Amino acid sequence: MIGLVDYDLLTTETNSMLIPNVEIMKLATYYRVEEQQFCRLLSLDEVELNQYEKIYFFSEKEARPQVPENYLRAHNVIYGGSAFTKDYIPFDNTVIDYTLPKPNIYVDFLREKFKTNVKINTLEHLLDDSYYRNYAGDNRLPIPAIRKNKRIFLFDKQFFYDDWQKTLDEISMRAPSSIVRIHPVICNTLGQYFTLREYQRFARTNTIILDLDIPLEESHYMFKKYKHLFLADITQTSKVCLPLGGSFKTNQIYYKDLIYKLNLLYSFWAQGIPIKIKYIEPDIGFKNPIATLSKTIEICGNISVTAKQDKTINDRIPKKKKQNFIRDERDELLKFFPSAKDLFDQNFNDLKQRGRWNI
Repeated sequence: MIGLVDYDLLTTETNSMLIPNVEIMKLATYYRVEEQQFCRLLSLDEVELNQYEKIYFFSEKEARPQVPENYLRAHNVIYGGSAFTKDYIPFDNTVIDYTLPKPNIYVDFLREKFKTNVKINTLEHLLDDSYYRNYAGDNRLPIPAIRKNKRIFLFDKQFFYDDWQKTLDEISMRAPSSIVRIHPVICNTLGQYFTLREYQRFARTNTIILDLDIPLEESHYMFKKYKHLFLADITQTSKVCLPLGGSFKTNQIYYKDLIYKLNLLYSFWAQGIPIKIKYIEPDIGFKNPIATLSKTIEICGNISVTAKQDKTINDRIPKKKKQNFIRDERDELLKFFPSAKDLFDQNFNDLKQRGRWNI
């Protein structure tokens, strides 16, 4: 008997979109069809774990999941998904990766959700939508059947494979209602970004991160060429962001990254372009000394909320000094870079009205 844990689905708020795990569906289909083994979708508080030959525990969350103690103690648990590894690691048995994902394993789960008054169309979407991982290692996997006017969810963390346009063309020809990403799309060039935006079926709700290596003193050339395209594409509710944080070797690099990203953010805002900030968690083995401050900046940068357009970073920092990690992290940064003090007193509306930001 095989146990399957879809951590992301089990920890999703009931009023949110329900997205099943593509590998869990493949495993359930493979073991049922190829091995004639019974598979069961497990809860997080499952007790009798030793009765299972194997338990697959999968997650695609950005931050490492909080695995319950009962699973940590069990000897038969196999962890998978990009939440546990930086990149997706294919199965040793390649047949599993090539198995078409079918949502049958979730039927009982959906019945229980129906009893808790989850909307019926939310449950129907899970069964009708399609789910696809493009690559398992170097192997390109076949695109599953896609129902017309239904969504398809893409699971790869990497997006810009050499044949990414071919993949989107093939998917678009099958007329899904939208192409939805599980992970943000990281664009390293504006060419990638604007080409991607030409695909009408690519969901506007997808998060896009512009990880651009642009010298601040040259940013005015970018806006001279692309300002009107940015304004036409990035609206107050768009999920187009600049990355903040990540995995750096020294505290100084984290500080410099924050200073650079805030300067670039304010350069966009001064042009009236409501781009946002996306905090990037560090990999295992790295520690961000300004993580709390960076998360606060992400919240401040979410200017889709109109009330935040007049707020500065300093407005978000509590006045009390006791256990004030945000203030402590900001003050530690300013010890090394005192000239960055003004970065914490800016807001979107003031910069937009002023129309300029002096680097």
